[in-house]
Amino acid sequence: MKPRYDVVVVGAGPAGLLAARAVAENGFDVAIVERKENISVINRACGQSLLPPNEYFYGNLFHYNERDRRFCFPNIGLSFTYSGPIKKLYDWHLVSPGMNSIRFGYPDNYTPPVPGMVKAPIALSYDKEVLINDLVNGLKGYQVDIFPRAEFTNITWAGPDVVVTAGGQQFHSSYLIAADGTNSQVVQRLGFNHDRKHIANIYAQSFFVKGFESKTESEAILTGVGFVQEKPVYIFCLPRPEGDLWNILFLTFEKGIEVGDAADKLMHDSRFARSFQHIEKVREFAAMEHIYTPIINPFKNNVLVLGDAASCQELECLGAMITGWKGGLAIAAALKEFQLGVAPRAVGEYCDWWLNTYIKQYDYQGYLQVFGVAYMFPRQDIIDYIFGLMKEPFPPTFNPYTAVRLLGNKLQTIMPQIFAERPDIVPELLPKLFAFPSEILAKTLKGE
Repeated sequence: MKPRYDVVVVGAGPAGLLAARAVAENGFDVAIVERKENISVINRACGQSLLPPNEYFYGNLFHYNERDRRFCFPNIGLSFTYSGPIKKLYDWHLVSPGMNSIRFGYPDNYTPPVPGMVKAPIALSYDKEVLINDLVNGLKGYQVDIFPRAEFTNITWAGPDVVVTAGGQQFHSSYLIAADGTNSQVVQRLGFNHDRKHIANIYAQSFFVKGFESKTESEAILTGVGFVQEKPVYIFCLPRPEGDLWNILFLTFEKGIEVGDAADKLMHDSRFARSFQHIEKVREFAAMEHIYTPIINPFKNNVLVLGDAASCQELECLGAMITGWKGGLAIAAALKEFQLGVAPRAVGEYCDWWLNTYIKQYDYQGYLQVFGVAYMFPRQDIIDYIFGLMKEPFPPTFNPYTAVRLLGNKLQTIMPQIFAERPDIVPELLPKLFAFPSEILAKTLKGE
């Protein structure tokens, strides 16, 4: 441990590790503090899919370079080794409580319209533990000290230094990068949450399983919603990148539902039982995440907040990577600005990018609308009816922001049919469609 570092990074996920690399590559000393003992071991429920490799996301394109086994972001000059397996996923099936299905994917007879174009996947299934291990190994040779079992507990300031207490030790630095996830303790300690609205919590239980029987091809993602105690519980089913393993996630916003019990009930529910009747659980994970309105300005008192810590709930792994890399470069440039005595601009430019890209272009209300579909419609039978009207496949995407835009456009086109066929549901439906998803979630969960 050094007496002083240029930058301390809290959190050794994709955002924190890439931020550390960006700073260290520019010749500065970095310390990473991480609460876990084994950084690469994943205990938190996670979809472990990278989306979307078939469209721009937060202003960037992304792809897997199979030749060199690297993840690449050509817009921002980022690439890094990924030595693990990959599975390309091409379709997403969104299933209603009554088993009506909406499909986002390519037509069965699809051929690229122009020579040289490719049929790009909508997501990549990957091994996050291998990814983290590769990112850690990529820091070797730089001036980066990693401190596991060092949970952040406090932040103070002493003259020009930011002083972080983690694992019972104090770390002095010029800047702190907070990349400690959706339940960020740095964000809480800095008081950012006083200016944010708490919308809900999401509770998750997930399993790696063998023997899952999918009704679709193995290159598809399945999403459904079941009801336990008349409350919605979402199911996400994604194939793992190799072998016959599947990643099955159960999520609910309902505090009164024990998500593990709900998962067991849904796996025995007649609608889903066939898929689960022969499964063998290999690993089990859990998570609880706070959902807040996003942080508008993620820089305060020489602390830059990155990744999920600054967003509504999650930026997805690609978003964490992009903000980690760009934020790390901004802090490296800020350190160089100080050395040269030039007017500071780098951190301000990053904050402008965050405002104009994430805050203004990726509305968190749309993100919540996809996750809260069971709350956006008044009853289960209305969800079934509307899903039944959307028979034609949508364009291929697993991007929640794109999906909600496509669904919204389609809903507008079928509204005349709904008015004609089911005028009885219109008074219940319209108020929900014109309300903010965050307000619907907050009010429903409070029992209003």
